[in-house]
Amino acid sequence: MTGLARWLAFPAIAGFYLGVLREQTGLALLSLAVLVWLMTEWLLFSWRLWFELPHLRFERLVNGRSEATGTLWADRIVDVEVRINTSRIGISSQVRIRDVVPENMDVIERQHEVLIRSRVRVAVFRYRARVLGAGQLRLPGFRIVVQDHHGFFRSERFVPCIQTFRVLPAFKAAGDPQPIVKRINSQPQHGIHRLQRSGMGSELLELREYAAGDPPKSIAWKVSARRNKLMTRQYESEVPVRLQLFIDGTIGTRTGGFGLRLLDQLNYVAASVAKAAISVGDPVGAVLFDERGIRRIPAATGDRGFYRLLDALADFSVNPAPIPDRLTTRLIDTVMSVAADRFPELLDERVNQVPFLLLPIAPWKHRRLRDRYRLAAVIAQVYKLSPTKQLQLVYDDALMATFAQHFLSQSGMSWLEPVISIRDRGFHDGMARMEMLSTALTRGVSQARDNEVFVVLADLLECVPGLPHLMPAVKLALARHHRVAFVCPSPTFVRPTEKSTALRSTSAEDLLLAAEQTRTRELAGRLQYELRRIGATVSISGEANAIGLVLSEMAIARTGRLAVGGVR
Repeated sequence: MTGLARWLAFPAIAGFYLGVLREQTGLALLSLAVLVWLMTEWLLFSWRLWFELPHLRFERLVNGRSEATGTLWADRIVDVEVRINTSRIGISSQVRIRDVVPENMDVIERQHEVLIRSRVRVAVFRYRARVLGAGQLRLPGFRIVVQDHHGFFRSERFVPCIQTFRVLPAFKAAGDPQPIVKRINSQPQHGIHRLQRSGMGSELLELREYAAGDPPKSIAWKVSARRNKLMTRQYESEVPVRLQLFIDGTIGTRTGGFGLRLLDQLNYVAASVAKAAISVGDPVGAVLFDERGIRRIPAATGDRGFYRLLDALADFSVNPAPIPDRLTTRLIDTVMSVAADRFPELLDERVNQVPFLLLPIAPWKHRRLRDRYRLAAVIAQVYKLSPTKQLQLVYDDALMATFAQHFLSQSGMSWLEPVISIRDRGFHDGMARMEMLSTALTRGVSQARDNEVFVVLADLLECVPGLPHLMPAVKLALARHHRVAFVCPSPTFVRPTEKSTALRSTSAEDLLLAAEQTRTRELAGRLQYELRRIGATVSISGEANAIGLVLSEMAIARTGRLAVGGVR
């Protein structure tokens, strides 16, 4: 019952009693007619709510497909079409149907809801959205708001229609990174040598006499004319440049909204570099590390190897179950808003009743405790918890924070900051991250072959004091004559240059942005100095500049020279 119905029902009830007590027949009959009208509307509304709504059938087509699972690409447009039909009777109430869009999807064209005012049997609405980040996208279902035509009664429901998609990271076509310079003929340094085996390379290996079955295009006609017999050219076989990607997936790279996470920048660079390398036949492997440990993706070539790497990056981008130790007000408010969209019937006061509470007396604390009770009941119902566990959720902050964050992750929300304390967790102060990266890099060097390029994509700006833990592994890779490149994403998605640190205006947003850019520039300078002085290259960017740096390193490894080679 809405406020309009209450304001109409209370005067009608008062008028009916006054008419009966004062024997005013007209007032009593008029009030009784209003009450009968409200009762009739309530019966019709209840009929529509409990007998018409269950006959609604939903079908969602994502890019023309209605399967429960599928694959999407980050930073691409998705066309969604929703068809609503009833099998027996049509909708005779005012119904607003909204597709619950997760955080990883941004609606850019049309509306993702429809308002049905008249009696219909089929309704269709379409919208276009952009997928923001790699990982997983889950479309949970539809939010239905039913209201009678007079606005007296209103009810909210949620109809599940689950579709789960694996979101592959976006990439940029960086072109052909093969060198246009001629390979040097002198013996290169140790660890970078040619494969002395006949093949279809560009360097001449030897001349030999023609044998039956040799292709005619390999005949050296000028030499054959001088020697008066057919001679065949044999070429060196090109040595592939093996590319190893070390991708950081710790909590610091996952905080923030989809599309704005540092992990999204790292995935973009990794996928773009892998596409450019595999397109010319170079094998690409990856080492993924986070709080769960280290996972190695074997090096592979071809389209199958590329898509296997993208699948691994998509699975790696899904948030693991966090271990929060602090329950914040923002976390509670966000979970309550998501629960109101997903489970409105479980938050209904007629179902989710809070016992009488005398303490705390303060109104804001009293309201917060009531929200905790209601939220604990919703979580207990969703995850089938026992009454003891439900009561424990009300008073145990750590348990409530764990279930709340798990609920947000399953609902398609990114992590909220802070989910763990800044210190005493290892990965936030950089020591554990540096040790894990050092272990992964050392293991990669031990399993490496000739002409390898190690690309470390990690959030190292906050870990500059912990660089001494990483230096031995980097020096070991450089001593084995491998190329080592570091790609550190910028938290503001802007390269920290003098232009970016210039103050645009005196507003609070521009002042904070300039301060953050200045701090980032100082950390970037220290990081570049420490790594470049031992021979590694560094790029503080997650865009085209980082991709170009990695391709230049591949060109150096491919040609065996000490300077950057030409790239076409």
